[in-house]
Amino acid sequence: MNKNFKFLFLNLLILSTLISISATSWLGMWMGLEMNLLAIIPLMYSSASTTSSEASVKYFIVQTIASSIIIINITMLMINSNIYSNSDITNFNLIMMNSAFLIKIGMAPFHFWFPEIIYGLTWFNSLIILTWQKIAPMILFMFNMTNNMFTMFIIIVSAIISSVMSLNLINLKKILAFSSINHMSWMMSMMVFSKTIWMLYFSIYVFSTLIVVIFVNKFKILFINQISFLKNKKEMILFFIIGFVSFMGLPPTIGFVSKWLTIQVLIWENWLFLSIILIILTTLMIFIYFQLMMFSILFNSKKNSFSKNSNSTISIISISNLINIFGLIMITILFNI
Repeated sequence: MNKNFKFLFLNLLILSTLISISATSWLGMWMGLEMNLLAIIPLMYSSASTTSSEASVKYFIVQTIASSIIIINITMLMINSNIYSNSDITNFNLIMMNSAFLIKIGMAPFHFWFPEIIYGLTWFNSLIILTWQKIAPMILFMFNMTNNMFTMFIIIVSAIISSVMSLNLINLKKILAFSSINHMSWMMSMMVFSKTIWMLYFSIYVFSTLIVVIFVNKFKILFINQISFLKNKKEMILFFIIGFVSFMGLPPTIGFVSKWLTIQVLIWENWLFLSIILIILTTLMIFIYFQLMMFSILFNSKKNSFSKNSNSTISIISISNLINIFGLIMITILFNI
């Protein structure tokens, strides 16, 4: 695709998200989501790649189904408000609309499409789906959130499915997809109590995902056992481990800050049961990935098909990981001032 057209669609992608979250009516919100869909499809489609073309078609079908559910429930809400007021019907419409938002971001149990589409895309498009494309549906879900029990159900199911389905995965794109679902369950728990911590969590999540994607895209790593190809580049292995540890949310990286604050808020709000479930399931996922990663690093391989590293890329990865390492210390000092 021509770079000018790609730049145009990227601008439309950003503009449509802003239109959707700042709309003053249901119809304006829906139109923003549709513009967003029409902007992302040309970026995803690639005539040179069969998998990208297939993923773009699947993504279009899923997003169209979700948009149809949204417009149907918007119509039902307008009819109910004009003819009679029935709180049960209104709550049902809001739950159905929220379910459509969950389909758009790939939350469990509506995640059936998410890992497969991420697997078929390039790393750049996968980064957009994992980060930017979640902003509008999550904010709209937060605006419409009226039933905490429904939200708790989604949080628990997402945490369970993301941990169970990630067992024995070695493909990094699918690992990032299921880890994203797990992170979304943590973020959703903060939508109920603290919008500020939710924004902080999402920002740290985007930062950590960006580090991992830059690294794996630079060295053309698709499977976790390919880390062994960097046997002669020990500093690169160290950078990858630090970035991945931050993405998983382990101390002392900055990724741990968001989980730490989330646990504190859940305990303050007497949601101890939910915090325990999230901690246990996330710990299981982290253990699985650490086991795979350590095996890959210790596995001897003489293959090395990577090009020489550019100094600029190494500098970006190094600075990012320094921020990761000292992030917890910096945030702790700021909170104690």
